Amino acid sequence: MTPVARNTSRTWMVLLLLVVAVSACGPRSKQQRQAYGERRADEATLLLNEAEQHLRDLDADRAVPLLEKAKEELAHPDVDLSPEAEMLHSQLADLQARVPRVREEKVRREKESSAERERQQLEASVEKQRDAVVQAMSEVTGAVDALEGRDVGKAQVDAARAAIQRTRENLKAGKELEAKSEDYAASAKRTERRLEQAEARVRLAQKVVEFVSGPLGESQEAPELEKKARREKDLAARLSLYTDMKERYQRCGDEADKLLGEVPELARNPLPVKGRPMVLKAVATGCKKKAVLLQRAVVKLEKAKVKQDKFKEKLEKLKAAREAAREKKEQLKAAKLAARQAAREKALARKRK
Repeated sequence: MTPVARNTSRTWMVLLLLVVAVSACGPRSKQQRQAYGERRADEATLLLNEAEQHLRDLDADRAVPLLEKAKEELAHPDVDLSPEAEMLHSQLADLQARVPRVREEKVRREKESSAERERQQLEASVEKQRDAVVQAMSEVTGAVDALEGRDVGKAQVDAARAAIQRTRENLKAGKELEAKSEDYAASAKRTERRLEQAEARVRLAQKVVEFVSGPLGESQEAPELEKKARREKDLAARLSLYTDMKERYQRCGDEADKLLGEVPELARNPLPVKGRPMVLKAVATGCKKKAVLLQRAVVKLEKAKVKQDKFKEKLEKLKAAREAAREKKEQLKAAKLAARQAAREKALARKRK
């Protein structure tokens, strides 16, 4: 119990004893009534002051009981004989009027406090989410920049795609924050646009890698095939090798033209191939020229192959004719031998008779 409450309890006890004593003594004088009224006024003053302090602290629940007690004290008619009676009644009315406003103010401040906590929590969540996205996006930037280096291959493209995917997962994890924070929502949209740009660069790199490792790479193997073809004595095998080389160069030229059509800027940007830059337009022209030259060689070999096949066919027919004549000769020889044998057997038969 607070000192003020203990004092209030003692005062009430004293007042109660005084009332009993005065009642027992019969009618009181005006001076006695005034003294009694002042004591009740003093008690009401203590109660009102304590209640006012609680109201300053926005604790209306503790102030209301004190105001009720003060009201009871001031309700006694002898209090009106005190010079402070009017002031105390006015103070009581003022404090009673403040109670609902204090309650509203407390609710308002509690809401503000709750809103502030929520705001701080939101800011902390946004900051943490933003840091995660920034970190992931920095990995995307590094991975995409690596696509401009020398000897870019599938590993670099896959690394860039993986970095983009991780960033999208981070953005997805913070999707709820976009509805709560306009600033973060704007930041997320900017990040999404950067990811779209990064994906475009990755798609371009993917096309280049596929071209370099596919048609262009196949065409660069052609010189070795040509050496092998020149050493090849079998005409059919040599024709197969030259046809393969021609098709490789043809695919290289066609795919280079297709890539230029899809990505015109590649006409200005050289491709890093085996550590050295290659202009795609020149690659397309060179591959198609070599395909034309090889086509001529293929045509000559095809003609030679036709002649060779005809010659082989003629030889086969001659061989077949000789084989047929030999077989016929053998058949005639066998027939003569059979006839001689039959004649011998017939002669022997006549002698036995």
